[in-house]
Amino acid sequence: MTFEEAKHVIQNDGASFYDWVTAAGIITSSREAGGDDLLACLKRKGLPAEMAATTLYLRTGRPRVSDTIESFVADYADWADYLQKARPK
Repeated sequence: MTFEEAKHVIQNDGASFYDWVTAAGIITSSREAGGDDLLACLKRKGLPAEMAATTLYLRTGRPRVSDTIESFVADYADWADYLQKARPK
């Protein structure tokens, strides 16, 4: 699957969870992926969202409150808000 195909798959509501995981893997490992691509992965919940959140933490340097699972944010709305506030005005 190419990066462009992965972008289409992650936005396809009819795709299988397996396809979303595969697409998220391609998206999160690509330097081409932008914030909107990673946010699209967050909408899929579960493993695709966790993969995207991990990439976002690495790219943004967003601090975690602790090393517990509870401090790991994989929520679309939370990350969208964080990224919007982090963008230069």
